[in-house]
Amino acid sequence: MTPENIDHLRTVYKRYYHTTVDSLPDGWVAIIDDFFLALEGVGDLNEAVSVRLERTLTGLKAFAFPEVSRWHPEQSNALRAAQRGLYGLSQQTCEICGNPGAADGDGPVLCIGHATEAAGELDRAKVLYDECRILFPEVHGKAIDLSVPDYMFDLLSNTLRAILKLVVEEDIVGKVLITRIEWDGEALFVRVRYQNLEAVFMGTQMAINEMVADLETLSDELTRKHQHGGSDAS
Repeated sequence: MTPENIDHLRTVYKRYYHTTVDSLPDGWVAIIDDFFLALEGVGDLNEAVSVRLERTLTGLKAFAFPEVSRWHPEQSNALRAAQRGLYGLSQQTCEICGNPGAADGDGPVLCIGHATEAAGELDRAKVLYDECRILFPEVHGKAIDLSVPDYMFDLLSNTLRAILKLVVEEDIVGKVLITRIEWDGEALFVRVRYQNLEAVFMGTQMAINEMVADLETLSDELTRKHQHGGSDAS
């Protein structure tokens, strides 16, 4: 979530704010806002309550703590109604823009426009994966995920192609394996493993390590610019 939306929820609903809201998508800020607003009518005891929000495969869930067993039945019912409302709306609200949307299987909830864009990004990621597949272990599960934000894709693709070119030119295919490429919504994580690589290739290994380090650093810079609406953000 952008700093602006986080600041809004933290400032307006400081009694309920919990850091779990920070990693949620911006498209849900309005339904979270409405949920917090609904809590205003629960009663006096809500002043002692914080709310942890958890994004699950089926929707956004809210957990109130500490224990609310001392609440009147009417207060507990109001809380449960607000929790159900938030959960239901999260299943129908685009995570990017807040417009009506739906999920495709276990994927994110997206409106038609953003679902179309996401499909295009998946195709783009598949092309890049096929091009660079000799850099990845045969079995890697979800550790290799090239579906990064649009503003970061060129940086990732250029780096992978540069590593691929070096590996092919040095005839060390199979000895350099990228074992992890994951975007967690805030940062890009990349890991490389070298196997049976002779000492003569120490310079090549250092060059690859430097490319990976630059990729992570530059991706962090691009993310900061994007979140703050910088001129280089897209």
